[in-house]
Amino acid sequence: MGDTGKPNGEPGLRPDSPGSRSRWRRKEQPGTAQAGGTAQSGGTAQGGGTAQGGGTAQGGAEQDARPALADLYQAHYRSLLRLAALLVGNATAAEAVVVDSFVAFHRMRKGPQTCADALPQLQRLVIARSRSAARHHPLVSGDWSPVVARLPGSPDRRSRTPPFERSAVVLALAALPPAQREAVVLTLYLNLTDEQAAAVMRVSQAALRRHLAAAKSALRPVLPEES
Repeated sequence: MGDTGKPNGEPGLRPDSPGSRSRWRRKEQPGTAQAGGTAQSGGTAQGGGTAQGGGTAQGGAEQDARPALADLYQAHYRSLLRLAALLVGNATAAEAVVVDSFVAFHRMRKGPQTCADALPQLQRLVIARSRSAARHHPLVSGDWSPVVARLPGSPDRRSRTPPFERSAVVLALAALPPAQREAVVLTLYLNLTDEQAAAVMRVSQAALRRHLAAAKSALRPVLPEES
């Protein structure tokens, strides 16, 4: 007998016959559908990954639009340190106030888009933290008790106090209420305009001028005009 051409032993059907091809196609259809489904699923997953990547890129672009913390530190640290030092009256505490303000600014979800726009927000953070620091680090009093100074073994308090903390300006600012002190420091020592200082203090310009006028009246007897 000749070769039937059929591996399964059915006579009269060769592997390339129409009946055989149709049966093979039917057998391959589930696999083909499964492969198609897999490809479709893979495409869906790929599309999802693309969408997720787009969201991440958009979030990264928004984050990159904000000024870098190092740039802000380089541009504004000295002025902010001067602001905190004059408000608190303690150089060590002022440094902690400024660093804490930079950390709080960095943790903000949304912030200014340029270094110049970031300065008022940083100044507000410094002022808010300076008020708390001033309560925990009272400004040095200018009155030295002669009784305590005459006690045996009593250290010289003047020698232990840094020159900045016993300067005439710091001692004079210590006697002012917080709002008047802030108005003086912002306008006279940081050279902010009335509009800028009022925005930082979050008060009206009329209120700022009232605080400034009262502060000048209180400071005039104890500080010379050039101070």
